[in-house]
Amino acid sequence: MALDLNYKPNVFVETANLTEDEWLAWRRKGVGGSDVAAALALSPYRTARELYYDKIGVVPAVEGEDKSITFEIGHLLEDVVAKIFAKKTGLSVYQDQKMFQHPLFPFMLADVDRFIHLPNGDTGILECKTAHYDTQYLWANGAVPRHYELQVKHYMAVMNIDVAYIACLFSNSESDFVWRKIERDLDEEENNILLLQNFWNRYVLNRVEPPLTEKPDMVLAALSRYYGPADKNAPTVTVGAEFAPALEQLLAMKAQKKNLDAQSRKLDEQIKRTYAPIAELMGAACGAVCESNGIKYNISFAPQYREGISKDNLSKLRAQYPDAYDDLVQTTESRIFKLTKAIA
Repeated sequence: MALDLNYKPNVFVETANLTEDEWLAWRRKGVGGSDVAAALALSPYRTARELYYDKIGVVPAVEGEDKSITFEIGHLLEDVVAKIFAKKTGLSVYQDQKMFQHPLFPFMLADVDRFIHLPNGDTGILECKTAHYDTQYLWANGAVPRHYELQVKHYMAVMNIDVAYIACLFSNSESDFVWRKIERDLDEEENNILLLQNFWNRYVLNRVEPPLTEKPDMVLAALSRYYGPADKNAPTVTVGAEFAPALEQLLAMKAQKKNLDAQSRKLDEQIKRTYAPIAELMGAACGAVCESNGIKYNISFAPQYREGISKDNLSKLRAQYPDAYDDLVQTTESRIFKLTKAIA
C-alpha cells in the first residue's frame, strides 16, 4: 500500500459543545489516538479485547477504578501545559475543538489537544500530558513512552501533518516539564494503518473478539472485569480435548517451578546460615565493613518496617468497631488456577 499524501482531514464533529457521553459516543465510531496502542496490543493499560468491547458497547461486569477526576484534572491542565510549552519554545499554540477523520481511512479519528503555528508557516501538533512525578524516568534521554508516541503519530496521519510535539508536566513547577519533537515516519505510518484497518474491519465490524495476546496479568485482569466475580454455583465447564497438550505443559511447568522453589528455599537457608555469624558480631549495628587483600566489603543489615494487622486483631476490629471495619477493610478477589491429573 503506497500512501496518498494529497489529502486534507474531514471534520467529523464539532466537539466544543458536546457532553462527555456524546463525545465518547462519537469516539466509538472509529479508532482515536489514545486507542492505537491497545488496538496494536502494545498498551500498558488496556487489552485489544477491552478496546473492542468499548467500541461495540459491551460494559464490564465489574466497574473499574473511577478515574473521572484524574481525567478531568488532566483536561483542565492541558491549557497550562500548552502555555508552558509556548513560553519555553516561543511557538504559537492554538486550539481547534473538532474531531477529525482521515478521508482515505474513515475509521481513523483524531481529537487533537492543540495545534502549532510553525515558523515556516506550516502547522504542527501539540499533545499535552500530565503525569506523576515518579514517571519522569520514562522520558529520560529524549525518550517518549511508546503508547504516547503511537498516539501522536496517529494524529499526524489523520491530519497529514509532518511535525508534532508532545509535552508533559510532572508537578506544579514548570521546571518539572519536558517536551519532545516527533517526526513523521511514513513507513511506520503505513504499517500501523494496515494493522488498525485489520483491527477495525476484522474484529469491530465483524463482531469478532480479538485474541488475548498481551501480558498474562493484563489478560487475567481484563477477564475478571468482563466476566465478573467467581460463581461457586456455576456448573463445571468441559474444556475441549485440544487443550490437553497445554494442560500437560502446565503440569510440567508447575513441577519445574516446585523444584526451583525448593532450591530457592534451600539457598535462602544457606545464605542466612552464612551471614548469621556476621549478624552476631554486628549486634544492633546496621552497617559493617571488611577489608581483605585490597578489597573492601561494605555490609548493610538495615531494618525494614511494614505496617500490618494480624488476623486476630482484624477479628477484634470487626467485632468491636464494625463501622470502622466496613469503611477501612477492603475485600478483593483473586482466583487460583489449580490442576491435577487422574485416569478418566
